[in-house]
Amino acid sequence: MQSVTAFAPATVSNVACGFDVLGFALQDPGDEVTARLIAGDGVCIDDILGDSGRLPRDPAKNTASVAAQALLAILGERRGLALTIRKGLPRSLSAS
Repeated sequence: MQSVTAFAPATVSNVACGFDVLGFALQDPGDEVTARLIAGDGVCIDDILGDSGRLPRDPAKNTASVAAQALLAILGERRGLALTIRKGLPRSLSAS
């Protein structure tokens, strides 16, 4: 089955004084999510790459799969989605 991949670039904000009204997206780094339709309903996560096992694999606890499930519900789609997530951004800059 065919798949589609979405790229979410890193952003830089607060590049001017005042409120967060000016920012820009970077070409790299960024995160990628590849989705493919599957038989059945709901969303499953096939794999998460580049996160060192820190992101939840449970679709009810992962932001990408929760958003995908909401989209399926809005569209009335009866098929499900399988996601592969490739982290290109660190989850946080802290050591912990």
